[in-house]
Amino acid sequence: MKIPTTFAWLSAAVLTAIGCLFLAGNLLYGNTSLPPTPPAPVSYPAPATAPPSVSTRSGKNLIQIAFLLDTSSSMDGLIDQAKSRLWNILNEILKAQKDGEAPDIEVALYQYGNSGLLPEKGYIEQVVPLTTDVDLFSDKLFGLKTGGGDEFCGHVILRSTDDLTWDANDGTIKLIYIAGNEPFTQGEVKPEDALRKARGKDIIVNTILCGNPNGSDGPSWRSGAKNGDGDFFFINQDERVTYIASPYDDAIEKCNLRLNRTYIAYGAQGATFQANQMRQDVNAGSYSKANLSSRARFKASKKYKNTAWDVVDAAEENEEVVLSQKETMPDSLSRLSDEALKVKIKQMSEERKALQAEILALTAKRDAYVAEARKKASGNEVNTLGEKLKLSVRKRLLAREYEIVE
Repeated sequence: MKIPTTFAWLSAAVLTAIGCLFLAGNLLYGNTSLPPTPPAPVSYPAPATAPPSVSTRSGKNLIQIAFLLDTSSSMDGLIDQAKSRLWNILNEILKAQKDGEAPDIEVALYQYGNSGLLPEKGYIEQVVPLTTDVDLFSDKLFGLKTGGGDEFCGHVILRSTDDLTWDANDGTIKLIYIAGNEPFTQGEVKPEDALRKARGKDIIVNTILCGNPNGSDGPSWRSGAKNGDGDFFFINQDERVTYIASPYDDAIEKCNLRLNRTYIAYGAQGATFQANQMRQDVNAGSYSKANLSSRARFKASKKYKNTAWDVVDAAEENEEVVLSQKETMPDSLSRLSDEALKVKIKQMSEERKALQAEILALTAKRDAYVAEARKKASGNEVNTLGEKLKLSVRKRLLAREYEIVE
């Protein structure tokens, strides 16, 4: 019976049109902006869980990063900076090369200190487990809401250390970044005990104080980083994030829309995850065209894979498995013979690679343009979350003998 499959395919097409219209009318222009007013919600179905391929565990170079964010009522600025600089941070990791390859990336997200969370669980929630699905991570990050509560740093560090599936390979870089603005020592779990357990798993714990480093809370956050073998830094969560527009942004946006059309959903949740891909384009673009360009750059990389729901990516790993699920594909493909479907998949793969190459070429030009513009700009973002994280992650990559290729 083809009705459900046809409906899913038509839904995805309609959602693409909605995403295009939204982007065309609502992306921000100009050089600087305060965190924007959130866009009106678009009725995409939301993915509830990560797709089956949560962790690659490929034995290749790997970096795992868990972000523990305070979502108490005073942390709106922190969350906004995280949303607006997610793709810049991920792209910074892609600059690192070892044996000619960038590391695989897994990210996790916890929130803590929110009164909307269960007190018996320490006002802590694992929002996203360690996953390669950066679109899912982005979706959940954009879904965070702030609200008053108690902030227990030791407890959330212990939970993330115990509950996440940390890789046992000695070469894997394992990082925790915890951000907040209350005393680091609150709660029943002593931070030093949680940090000792993290060190036992070779997890580096970095602390981010959202406030005055010379205030009364500064020493405990510094001590936390020292005991976690990590970095301590402070940020001004209310500082403006600078968005530099470039002559290349419109072309990058058009290529990104064409890139989306090379994705073909399959499986029970394929249409849902494809809709989420488009929703994260909208979320990125709601801050600026510059931010959407950063997302497009990551999507053009080899590390952006959607094997759990995309026919083209999945076929690169195991074509026969994909063919066995032909009945879950759009009607235009499910009616094809196996040989004809293979030809179609190859065609879409070649088109995607060409678009990815075009995006990378455009974003390289964009990077050069932005670098020159920043030299002339009077302001800087040295105390924002994005800049601090990029410097810290780069430091850890260099320490593990990665080469940074600009």
